[in-house]
Amino acid sequence: MRLKPLGLAVLAALCLTVESPLVLADAPATVVASQPQSELQKLTEVEGIREYRLANGLRVLLAADQSKPTTTVNITYLVGSRHENYGETGMAHLLEHLLFKGTPSIGNITQELSKRGMRPNGTTWVDRTNYYETFAASDANLQWALQMEADRMVNSFVAKKDLDSEMTVVRNEMERGENSPGRILWEKVAASAYQWHNYGKTTIGARSDVEKVQIDNLQAFYRKYYQPDNAVLVVSGKFDEAQTLAW
Repeated sequence: MRLKPLGLAVLAALCLTVESPLVLADAPATVVASQPQSELQKLTEVEGIREYRLANGLRVLLAADQSKPTTTVNITYLVGSRHENYGETGMAHLLEHLLFKGTPSIGNITQELSKRGMRPNGTTWVDRTNYYETFAASDANLQWALQMEADRMVNSFVAKKDLDSEMTVVRNEMERGENSPGRILWEKVAASAYQWHNYGKTTIGARSDVEKVQIDNLQAFYRKYYQPDNAVLVVSGKFDEAQTLAW
């Protein structure tokens, strides 16, 4: 898992428009795979990329390319470090790590992904958190990936023992950032540009907040933001669109 690398020009930070906080509607914790096609609403199509919305609010983008040997499933949650409260910096990034630890029905997600030869990762930024896996194109792999993403959206453990084990990994990421001149420069510019907004805080968070985070707070953050109507699912590469929508 990684933070978004430094990729914006320094001056661009001074031109960004500060967005208003995200307001979430109440949504049922319904898994993607349970939605019949009759509940799909096609929103638009641009250059072969089709966008749909499910009854539970989940947006789905399909970008099929039958010339590819692989398929990629990416789910982006519209939550990042700017949604963290005072004393909770780094929570979005910590949660990203914990969502690879598993669910009651799947077990350890990292191990299951590896068993199927899938290449996964996750990233956290100020406005979003995303998870993705790329794998050899097949109906079985795609169906499993969709079911896995649906399951961990609402059934992830988010357990204290996993938080404790991941703390060393997160500390190592912090130390790498502290030794990166480019990242330090970005942090200083952002802090100056957004003095009274969470854009001015680092995505990885303050060490004092991260090391003292309460598991109850992480679980509440997860339940609030990891909902279908706050997510965008993208499937690209080689796959059957009709079958994917049916799943």
